[in-house]
Amino acid sequence: MEGNVCSRHALQSMLVGVEKVKDVEAGPVIIGGMVLDIHATPSIPANPRTTTPGKVHYMLGGVARNVAECVSKLGTKPYMISVVGLDMAGNLLLEHWKSAGLSIEGIQRHQDIETAVVCNIFDVDGELAAAVASVETIEKFLTPEWIQQFGCNICSAPLLLVDANLSPPALEASCQMAAEYDIPVWFEPVSVAKSQRVASVVKYVSADIFSCRSILNSRVSQ
Repeated sequence: MEGNVCSRHALQSMLVGVEKVKDVEAGPVIIGGMVLDIHATPSIPANPRTTTPGKVHYMLGGVARNVAECVSKLGTKPYMISVVGLDMAGNLLLEHWKSAGLSIEGIQRHQDIETAVVCNIFDVDGELAAAVASVETIEKFLTPEWIQQFGCNICSAPLLLVDANLSPPALEASCQMAAEYDIPVWFEPVSVAKSQRVASVVKYVSADIFSCRSILNSRVSQ
């Protein structure tokens, strides 16, 4: 992503460096969204109000989930705290997580939870034409109370990473626990609109230029 404040290489180097002085068994704790992305691309120019032939693909997504999967491929075991439902989308996300040998203890499942889904519609050139995001479940169910159950994991982690899909109270609770044990916080802004949520307390940020500008403006105005 262009304009990153800290690159993924920085994340890898930082993790390795901090783990030298932390419990070698502890991995980073990552809190945020697990999302099923649906990508629909027409094979011919689409006409309104009718179906169009094309391809539809399911992609495992969510900013926090994506980062956690990347971190796991760097040779460490992240501890994911998130929510998914007892539905098809949740099953796809969770089965992949288990197949990677990663812990699912921090992932809440409940019949009232509808797994977060984002449907992206592309044009024939592969450019995004429209998108619908149903991600309110993350803010509703990934609560401070759920996160606080995993204080032991957070206090022994080399790093806490949070994404801005969390509600402000959940972000605050997460950062407060990290601060109590001097655990550095890495923030993934997700979008410009959400980028200011914890700008004043994070140590690392990975963001595009627009989110960076929003974060800096929020700090200047404080």
